[in-house]
Amino acid sequence: MKKIFQPAILNSVTIILFGWALVMFYEAQMQFADIIKDPEPPWEISVNILPLLLFIMICIPISTYFIAKGKKKHKSMWKAFMLPPELEEADEREQMITAKACRSSYIAMWYTAPIAAGLLLFYPLIQENIPYYPIIILLLLPVVQMISYFHSLHKNL
Repeated sequence: MKKIFQPAILNSVTIILFGWALVMFYEAQMQFADIIKDPEPPWEISVNILPLLLFIMICIPISTYFIAKGKKKHKSMWKAFMLPPELEEADEREQMITAKACRSSYIAMWYTAPIAAGLLLFYPLIQENIPYYPIIILLLLPVVQMISYFHSLHKNL
């Protein structure tokens, strides 16, 4: 059970931290756009560096752990980089379970992508309150994909 949820939790943490760092960059870019629009001094952009530091401090050890584990298993750095740890199967039964989970993840994305596109239609209405709304919607896609994959994996084990 722990083996299933560990990659799910680590991947979710990575996506959340990445989204938080993107929101910080978006806010800095909006401040830069204001400077370009009105080039009169003072030119000042304030950036919250905490999301980026947390992303780097947490995600580098996570990725190093998975790459080192993958390199030991595959004896190849290329495969360690390119093959996610949750897609490593030892026998035909695990291959079938992974195939079912990938199928359910694909089906979930088939429905999620048009819903996400439809949700983007609301952006002009909430742009003032949540200017980084497209970032949230875009990062919901891999979250839904992971949830459906790990749910199917857990169900079929």
